[in-house]
Amino acid sequence: MPLNVGGILVFDRGVLSAVESYDRILRLLSARIHLLPYFRKKVVNAPFGLVQPYWVDDPSFSLSNHVHLAFSNEEVSSDQVFDFAGSVLPRRFDRSRPLWDLFVIPRVQGNRFALIATLHHALTDGVSGMEALSSLFDLSGEFDLQAQPKPHIPHEPPSQIEVAAKTLFGLTEHALTTLASGASALKVLPNVLSESLKGERVNRAANVLVVSRRTGTSGAISSHRRVISGDVELEKLSGIAAKHGVKVNDVLIALCHEALVAYLKSHNFQLPEDLVAMVPVSIHDEAGDIESKNKVSAMFLRVPTVFRGSDDLLASVHGITDRAKTVHSEIGSFFFYNVAEIVPPVVLQTVFRFAADAELFDLVPPLFNYVVSNVPGPDVDLFLAGCRLENVIPMAPVADGSGITFAFVSYRRIVNLGLVVDPELYPDAEDIVQGIDRFLDELLELGE
Repeated sequence: MPLNVGGILVFDRGVLSAVESYDRILRLLSARIHLLPYFRKKVVNAPFGLVQPYWVDDPSFSLSNHVHLAFSNEEVSSDQVFDFAGSVLPRRFDRSRPLWDLFVIPRVQGNRFALIATLHHALTDGVSGMEALSSLFDLSGEFDLQAQPKPHIPHEPPSQIEVAAKTLFGLTEHALTTLASGASALKVLPNVLSESLKGERVNRAANVLVVSRRTGTSGAISSHRRVISGDVELEKLSGIAAKHGVKVNDVLIALCHEALVAYLKSHNFQLPEDLVAMVPVSIHDEAGDIESKNKVSAMFLRVPTVFRGSDDLLASVHGITDRAKTVHSEIGSFFFYNVAEIVPPVVLQTVFRFAADAELFDLVPPLFNYVVSNVPGPDVDLFLAGCRLENVIPMAPVADGSGITFAFVSYRRIVNLGLVVDPELYPDAEDIVQGIDRFLDELLELGE
């Protein structure tokens, strides 16, 4: 289950030739790669896989190992760009080098060029991904062709003694931190469960003990991915949210859920009484100095598949999300992060490899049915190497048992969707994007 994220970025080439645009990308990355220190680091496994791998400088770092030219001698269509993105997204990274790749497609129909970025999720999440964009992009079309790279001397790799000491320290630190946050969580859980049993706070326990159910699309994922795009004006989403007294994120979750339910019905797939949505939650403000650029916890929302209409579903999603946020906050979002950190990687690897080899998710309920991720972006034009960014489509990993992820990112007041699916589990997935458009129109009509 490759945990790779990324994006498709499409630019107006302007007066530049295809060769000039590629040359400028290399010049810009050479001059600014120092602003992205983790992009020059690789991972080193801890002894026996007892703690997470360590970041160390790659002494042989070279941009040529990470920036690749694709379709250099032909002009390609947008569909070809998306097909290519789907083919490179699940590729496993060479762990002897930093965990990212950038593919430059210099000739895209309409005098454009495209960049397809793929990164391991350990290297970035949505928030730090936006930070990376701000490091590389400008607010104007000016570009300094004379910019020079800053000198960089990589740190010496740690000795075996240093690695062993760091592993021991890591085990102790994670154990103490997890026990502390776990103690806080245990103070809350009994109240959550008892109040649920008393009926004082209905369904609070359900927000902790969420169990998903299989659908006709549940199963072990293949090595294939498909990326489908969509977009909606942020003003429309904000208008719906204000009209119904909910959050924009509630609207996005409701749209994805209703479109997915409609898809399952139209394809005669098994439809349980509810579906579980996994919603990533940024904990950058809580995570402190943890040595990672991925600082994400998660909420799990159990959303019914039977509802009277789009407005009824939206109200239901808002209530479910509010309750989940309350429980998540009381337990401590960082608790979930620490639990994931404390489990030795060798144990996780063994479990997931067994699950993959045995195709276990063809038989058991998935951990969740789908993912909805939403990352706010800039509402002004951005420029890379003097070229204006026209569009950005996010890409996120899909999980065994689920096979579908809705990733949203806003740019210039447009919320762009990158729907990533395993096409073997979700054939004709463009129907889902069309469903989102259809149910958006219904919500807009309800607000008139």
